Order: sequence, then C-alpha cells, then structure tokens
Amino acid sequence: MKLLRFFKGHTLAVLACAVLLAVQATLELSLPTYMSDIVDVGLQQGGIASPVPETIRESELSNLQMFMTADDAQAVDAAYGPANGDGVRAYTGTEAQAAPDTGAIARIMTLPECVSLSLEEGVDPSRLGGTDLGGTLSSANLQKAAAAPETAKALAAFQQTLETSDGKLTLDGVRELYDAGIVGRDELVRAAGALSDAMGGVSASMLSQRAVAFVQREYEAQGIDLQDVQFAYLGRIALIMFGLCLGTLVTTVAVGFVASRTAASIARDTRKTLFGRVMGFSPAEIGQFSQASLITRTTNDIQQIQMVAVMLLRMIMLAPIMGIVAFIQVTATRSGMEWIVGVGLLVILAVLGVLFGVTMPKFKRMQSLVDRLNLVSRDMLEGLMPIRAFGREDSELARFDDASRTLMGTQLFVNRAMAFMMPVIMFVMNVLALLIVWVGSHGVDMGTLQVGTMMAFITYAMQIVMSFMILGMVAVMLPRAQVAAERVGAVIDCSQSITSPTHPVRPSDDGPRGVVEFRDVTFRYPDAERPVISHVSFKTAPGKTLGIIGSTGSGKSTLVKLIPRLYDAAEGTVLIDGVDVRSMNVGDVRRRIGYVPQQGFLFSGTIESNIKFADESMDDARMEQAAATAQASEFVERLPQGYRTPVSQAGTTVSGGQRQRLSIARALAAEPEFLVFDDAFSALDYATDAKLREALRDASGEAAVVMVAQRVATIMHSDEILVMENGTVVGQGTHRELLGSCAIYREIALSQLSAAELGIDGAKDEAAPEGGDCR
Repeated sequence: MKLLRFFKGHTLAVLACAVLLAVQATLELSLPTYMSDIVDVGLQQGGIASPVPETIRESELSNLQMFMTADDAQAVDAAYGPANGDGVRAYTGTEAQAAPDTGAIARIMTLPECVSLSLEEGVDPSRLGGTDLGGTLSSANLQKAAAAPETAKALAAFQQTLETSDGKLTLDGVRELYDAGIVGRDELVRAAGALSDAMGGVSASMLSQRAVAFVQREYEAQGIDLQDVQFAYLGRIALIMFGLCLGTLVTTVAVGFVASRTAASIARDTRKTLFGRVMGFSPAEIGQFSQASLITRTTNDIQQIQMVAVMLLRMIMLAPIMGIVAFIQVTATRSGMEWIVGVGLLVILAVLGVLFGVTMPKFKRMQSLVDRLNLVSRDMLEGLMPIRAFGREDSELARFDDASRTLMGTQLFVNRAMAFMMPVIMFVMNVLALLIVWVGSHGVDMGTLQVGTMMAFITYAMQIVMSFMILGMVAVMLPRAQVAAERVGAVIDCSQSITSPTHPVRPSDDGPRGVVEFRDVTFRYPDAERPVISHVSFKTAPGKTLGIIGSTGSGKSTLVKLIPRLYDAAEGTVLIDGVDVRSMNVGDVRRRIGYVPQQGFLFSGTIESNIKFADESMDDARMEQAAATAQASEFVERLPQGYRTPVSQAGTTVSGGQRQRLSIARALAAEPEFLVFDDAFSALDYATDAKLREALRDASGEAAVVMVAQRVATIMHSDEILVMENGTVVGQGTHRELLGSCAIYREIALSQLSAAELGIDGAKDEAAPEGGDCR
C-alpha cells in the first residue's frame, strides 16, 4: 500500500498507538461482560455470583457433605475455616476455586446444594424408584430395618418425619437415615443425579442458579440481609465499570494525541521532502507535472494523506482489534449463535467489495479533475487582464463551470455510491439483532442461555459489525488517499535530470575566473525531434561583456539557461573557469552566477528583502549600491518607506520596469563571478537602458557579463556579440564587424536603429553583405 511508505520513521508512534488501542479495546469490551453480570448475578441472583457461600453453618455444611464423595467432602472441609461461637464457618479458599462453572469447590458444591434445596422443599419418594436410595426406601427394606433394634428408633423418627411432610422425603429424613446407617454416603452420591433429574433435568447454568438460591437461604438463616449483599455486589461492579470507562477515556485521549501528532509530522515531513524534491527539479521536470499539479500535490494530496494517517492510527487500526477481541468474547459465550455473526459479515464484505470495485476508478479520476480545476483557475487569475481586454469573461466562466461541473459529477457519483453503504450496514445490524433475540429467546426459554449472556452477545455481535462499518466508512477516504499517495510518491520518486556528482570538482584557486566556455554544445528538449541548439561554441572573458541577439525562437534564452545548469547539454561541454559544470556541485555553480530572467520575479516581503535575497546579512551600503547600479534607487527612495516598502507576491505592486530593475539589483548585490541577463532590459525605456548599461560597465568589475537582448541598442557596445538563428551561431564579432560581415545582424540593426545611430556611412552601406550565414 502506497500510504505505508509515509510512516517510515514513525514506527514507535505506530506501535504506541497499537498498544493503546489494544488496551482501549480490552477495556471497552469488558463492559458488556460486567453488564451481563449485573443482569444475571446482580438482579437475578441477588448479587451472589458463586454457589460457594462466603459463610456457612457447620450443620448445613455437614448436610451437603452427605452427597459428596469422601475426597470431595475433605476438599470442601479444607476450604472452610473452623466454626466460630455461632457454629458458622468462613470460606478460606481462593477465588479461582469458588468461580462458578470452573472452580473446583464450586463444581463440588453445586449439585449437593441443589439436592439439599430440593429436599428441603420435599421430594416424592416414588420418583426415586430405580435408585439405590429408592431401593432402601422400599417397604421390604424398611420392614427389615424396623426389625433391627439398632435402627428401629431411627426408622420410627423417619416415619414421623414423612408424616409431618405429607409423605415427602426431606433433608431431615435423609439425615436421620444417614446418621442411623440405613443410608450410606455412596448411595446418596449415586442418588444425587437421580434427584437432579427429579428437579426437571435443568441445564448446568440453571443448576448453578439453583445452587445460588441455596446460598441465599443459607444467608437468610444466618441473619444476613440479602439486600445488603445485592447492593454491595452492584456497587462493586459499578466501580469496576467506572474504572473501565475512565481507562477507556484516558487511552482514547492518548491515542488521539499520538495519532494527531504523528499524522501532522508525516504531513510536515512529506511536504518538506516533496518541496525539497521540487526545488531540485529542472524546468523539464516542472513541465512534466505542471505547476498547477505540483501545487495540488503539495497541498490537497498531502492533506488527504494526513487525514487518512489520523484515521489509520485511530480508527482503521482500532476496528480490527475491536473485531478480534469481540469475536473472542462471542466465541467464549458458547451460545451457538456464532453463525449469525458469520452470515452478517459475509453480507457486509460483499457490499463493500462491490462498492469499492465501482468507485475506485472514479477516485483516480477525481484527483486529475482537481488538477484540471486548479489549472483553469490559475489561467483565469493570471490572465485576468487579457480576459477582460478581449471580453472573454463569459467564455472563461463557461470553461471554469465545465471543469467544476465535471468534478462535481464525479464527486456526486462517489458520494451516492458510498451513501448506499450506511443503510445497508444498518439493515444488516438490525437483522442480526432480531435473529439473536429470536434464537436467544429460545435458549432462555429452554434454560440453556441466560438473559444477561444474550444481551452481552448482542453487544459483541454489534461491535463486530460496527468494526466493519467503521472500516467501510473510513475506506471511503482510502481510495482517494491512495491516489494522493501515488501522486505524491511520483514526485518524490521522480529522477532529477540535474544533480550534483558524488565527488564534485571545484575550479582551482589559481585558475581563471569569470570564464564561461561552450565547446560544440548541442541541446534538445525531452521528446523533441530536432535540437534547439546545435554545435555552439564561444568563450567569455573576465570583465568583458558578451551580447547575444537573434530572432524570436533562435535559442538565445535556452543557450544561457545551460550556464546555471537549468538544463544540461545533450552534447558538448559547458565549462566555468575551466571545469565542466556537470562535474561541479549544482549549488556551487549557481552561487557563482547572477541570473536575471526576462520576467523579473519578486517575492512577497519588502524591497530590502528582495535585494538581499542572496545574503540576508549583507550591509545596507552594498544593497544601496546594487540598487543604484540597477537604476532602481531613484524610484525606491521616493517611496514613503524606502527600501522597507512592502512587495506583494510576484511583485504586482510595482511596474514591469521597476520589477526588472529590482531583479537586476538582486543579482548585482550577490557579487557573482558571472552576470547573465536573459533579455532583462526589455521593459526599460531607452534612457534607463543606457544609464544601466553604463553603470553596469563600471560596477561589474571582473565579472563576465552575458547579455541576451532583442534590442540592438542593448548589446551593440558589448565586447563580443553572438548572432543566433535556428539554434546556431551565424555571426560572431563586435558590432562594427557584424555590420560589415553578417547580413542577419545588419538586418536586425537597421530594423531598429537608423544608419546614423548605427554609425554606418554611405560607403559601408553599399558594401553590405548579402549572405545570411556570416561566420
């Protein structure tokens, strides 16, 4: 999954969230169990959870031991302390031994207590036929016992007890027979099962509840208030549940804090990585993605990743943990209704699979439509003046509306499809609840299931379904985030065409300075059929100016972009101070060059911050000198705030000519070895152009100056001039030499200036060259 790559470096936070979520799920899913205990134990059993009484009268314990084997009777006797003055013994065994259904002492005492309770209520002796005890109570055996002197008295007492209890067998009667030796322990143990059948053959859970009824009678006999017992149990369970809720609250807050902080860190790191990558892109990579798309990927796409990162750490990880814990709890109930949950999950998975199969292609298209909308918006905002000038407002609004409606249609389709998911899941949940109640009610009726257990099962089943519902809800965002992750990853993984070598080379300290040399350089744009520049060679000198002129599309701007490595030559070599620029560190190359593009760009801030852009610590004198050379000081000093005048983004608060002069001042203030002006004087009037060139000759010092221009007046005083045509150098020399040797240069010059301004006399004019290629 593409999203997981962004979690590298945050492993500890992910593990912390997993641990906290496991604790949260365990605490939260313990509540239904205690809720079940409140119903089954607190309400139905009066707060008595175990068939093992905390205190029991010694005489009653002795009665129970009649129905136990000798070993069991000895184990129970060891679990109780000595009798106090009232003949009451207190339980001293462990809680595990007293646990209902699983504790050893609880298992031993349950059946004897049920038998004792039934005998206290009275049992018809005829129902014991076929048992050892029934055989003992037959008329023949009773007559035989009456004939024996040692048992006659006990038998008479037994007969009297029968008459008192309307002929029903009671515990006192059995005790009399047992004490007289007429009935032995083994007979009573074997008869206990038959007595259990006489009670109606109830299930183990119901047998345990009947044993609890014995404990209640025993407590009443001891004078213990059963209401106090119930309230004490309910109060203890309430405190436990409150503690669980408090623990759930703490873990939820902790998970939220860790998840939010981690997601914000992921977004910050990803944004930093992506933007750092973009900063190293050449214009070729920028064009591959487009500026509008890069903005979308840096903002909207990373925001999608951040949102899903929070969901992943808080909900997506919690849902399976909750589902697993709830499934374990459901299995532990052994209610026989697990198949209901399985059927519900299959239905939900089928619905989710169909929905994602339908919507995933739409999610991928949605992000490209967002790019398109951003592109149209950017075009409209940047081209607002031409739109108004040509009266194209309605058509541009229609274009924007078309992009917006297309995006809206895709979003509506996705939202409608996902909106179908919620009612389906809710329907499944309600059907599951009905099935559980219907099936569970039969279990309750048959005595195989308790009401509280059924309620807990419903809660756990709903929790399992809710886990999948949460996954489904969050999964609505996953496809879009997956697409966003792919788009961001594509930028991060994009190979850069302009990179620094592993072992960069620096020009030697005693070598030449201010020398740019092109050796048979050829360049073509990616996927272009023909080169833009072909076999260009020239060399600059320190303190000298090289002018480059040519018609539109002749390759002038592309040529100078090879100097600061905005592009790399396809063939040939570009050298700075005798070293191939591809062998140097990119940052070192660009620090040596002051590059001024035709479209001067200013950053939001102040005039001062823009001129000091290369070095914020430069002194004001250096800044002011650069501004004076660039002919910018004259308008800056007239501003109310001077150099601290605010500048809006892209410098829209100043004119085009002022923006160019400030851009030139920014390059001069850096004091580079090379000054490259890519038609940077185009917005200046002739007078300012002349003043700037004159000041530049004095201020550039030993810096080599490369000046691209459309106007002959800008470069005619250069030490050397290159004339470009169709990507090749068709003329090279001084202004005077080219007038006499290069027809293309002469044609350009005469189209802009008069013969007198160019210094052409009649004789030279008659000897003008006729050819186009004047090298």
